[in-house]
Amino acid sequence: MPFSYASEKLNGSPNFILILLDDYGWSSLSKTMDKNYPDAKSDFYQTPNMNQILERGIRFSNGYASSPVCSPTRYSIQFGKDPASLGRTRGLGPNNVDHDQVGIPQILKGTDSNYVTAHFGKWHIDADPSRYGYDEHHGESGNRAGGFDTGKNNRQWVGYAADDPKLVNQLTVDTIDFMERASESGKPFFVQLSHYAVHSDIVYSEDAYERVSRREKGNLHRNQGYAAMIEDLDLSIGDLLDAYDRLDLKDNTYLILVSDNGGMPVLPQKVNLGKPYKPGLNHPLLRGKWDVMEGGIRIPFAVMGPSITANSQSDVPVVTHDLLPTIGDLAGANKYIPKDLDGGSLKELFVEPKANVERNFDALIFHYPHYNRVGMNEPHSAIRMGDHKLVNFPVSKRSLLFNIKNDPGEQRDLSEQLPDLVIKLQEKLSNFLESVDAEKPEDAYNWKTTGKSGEVRTKFFDRYKQ
Repeated sequence: MPFSYASEKLNGSPNFILILLDDYGWSSLSKTMDKNYPDAKSDFYQTPNMNQILERGIRFSNGYASSPVCSPTRYSIQFGKDPASLGRTRGLGPNNVDHDQVGIPQILKGTDSNYVTAHFGKWHIDADPSRYGYDEHHGESGNRAGGFDTGKNNRQWVGYAADDPKLVNQLTVDTIDFMERASESGKPFFVQLSHYAVHSDIVYSEDAYERVSRREKGNLHRNQGYAAMIEDLDLSIGDLLDAYDRLDLKDNTYLILVSDNGGMPVLPQKVNLGKPYKPGLNHPLLRGKWDVMEGGIRIPFAVMGPSITANSQSDVPVVTHDLLPTIGDLAGANKYIPKDLDGGSLKELFVEPKANVERNFDALIFHYPHYNRVGMNEPHSAIRMGDHKLVNFPVSKRSLLFNIKNDPGEQRDLSEQLPDLVIKLQEKLSNFLESVDAEKPEDAYNWKTTGKSGEVRTKFFDRYKQ
């Protein structure tokens, strides 16, 4: 039920607005996420409102989703843990998550019982949001609530018009209404707006489609319907920013923008088996959703709010399961934050963009132990430590090594040049996965079907033939 206006006045606890995009690529903004790569942006899509968040706050050029697919990342945001630790590494098949864990609202309410909290949009977690302290929410919603029809009427990737495409307007209205009521009551608030856009189906407004039709198509991005869907999404975020300013929230409200995974590698979706895309939609990054290459996990990641320097940038690798400890730290709720998290607070980066992020494990892990014919088509995992990233394929018994700082497109495999580093990172990756009892490829539900009990099937290594 909506909360009452009667309350104590704000006692200094900050507000939080978390905007979670769906399937939004790192280079699909019309402003680059990395000033070191000024051309890493769309040559067709226009995103002036999302650009505002970058301009008014700090962008994280090495911002990552916890997973290359949606549901695991959403769990990781709520619980501050890596998907491998949680036991949820894919949105399909058995769900091994212990749902009796502490979520973001519970941590905030622990430190200040006046907090009011809401979640609007795509939830994709197999437990009711109220279980974690959400006062208002749309229930256990998933893709279908946003118009996902798995190809019904053969229009999933063709696109079609709707009055409220992907519910972008209704979700924004609900969020703004919640913000207004919280502000009037004087209660601190946390609201997560989880958009269904830009996940398929491709749905757009007629007005946006017509406006985009007058724009010259790019060499990289050319799909008019997809561009129109992004336009509608961006306009809705503009309405939210207008409300942020109208309610004068800048001095006590953090606004966070992230995506649940990287963008679609190509449109329409293709059975790819790991073969090269020519070109991939996430260029200059490699591949996209479903794979732990950079295109599948690197995302738009930006924060604006009190004391954050406008148009600043941090190149320190950060990940979406850092959000829970960050929000808790900013709210002064550290004693309510569980000690066994995989994420760490980003608070120091807001002041010193080169600061270290303290985590229980000194590297980032990405675990996808599944066969997926539209992706790499073989189980694989990655570890990012410092500037280097190792990608391991246990079935093929092969690892690739990249210097991500110098080679974000993962074009040059360094595994033969740096064999000692390969051994070190392989051991760290293996030890972490073993320590959290991570799902193994042979445990995955499609090991004996799509995987045919562990056949070497990926075509990806053709890219690195000498």
